[in-house]
Amino acid sequence: MSAEEAHELGRDGVFRVKQYLEGTTHLRLPWTAYDHVNLCKRQRLDGSKKTYDLAGHFLGERRRPLFVEAKKYTTAGAQGTLYLEYIADVYSITARAQREEMDDGAEFMWITWHPFSQGAWPRLLSHEYVYEAVEKHVDSLQLGGGDGNAESAEPDKELCRTVADRLWLVVLTDRQQEELTLTAEELKLAMMHLKREGA
Repeated sequence: MSAEEAHELGRDGVFRVKQYLEGTTHLRLPWTAYDHVNLCKRQRLDGSKKTYDLAGHFLGERRRPLFVEAKKYTTAGAQGTLYLEYIADVYSITARAQREEMDDGAEFMWITWHPFSQGAWPRLLSHEYVYEAVEKHVDSLQLGGGDGNAESAEPDKELCRTVADRLWLVVLTDRQQEELTLTAEELKLAMMHLKREGA
């Protein structure tokens, strides 16, 4: 697959995910990395920024921000490794938000078209798995604040639990998205009747 084909496949995946998630009537995702890139970014502990494919928020009482990573893969590929990096990023982003007293409870969703890490699948949303992911990336996360303090570089177990509670993992198929999702017109009618706060 050429780089251009991969780019188009990724773009198609992002817009399919947007339609599917908004079709649940529980989410509004007005921003994509293709048209509102700055609204899809979150800052890590080291000051660098991570860009997500989609950004928006839950509707109703929850109203928490949501950042979505879409992977329109046809095989497992390198998703196992990428997912560990993704979790480490979420940990770093959440740690920075808490440190700056700006934690808005943001949640993070990984959506793929192909399952991965099947041997570890039941654990992929657990706080233990978050801890393992952070341990694997402890150097790049700069948990010790660059002061060489090994103790402060240890993953925070309570923060690992917080991160685990904010993670989502969804496996999607084209057929599911095409046949089980509300059309734009159906969604409009449904939202008029549901009157979800923030819609």
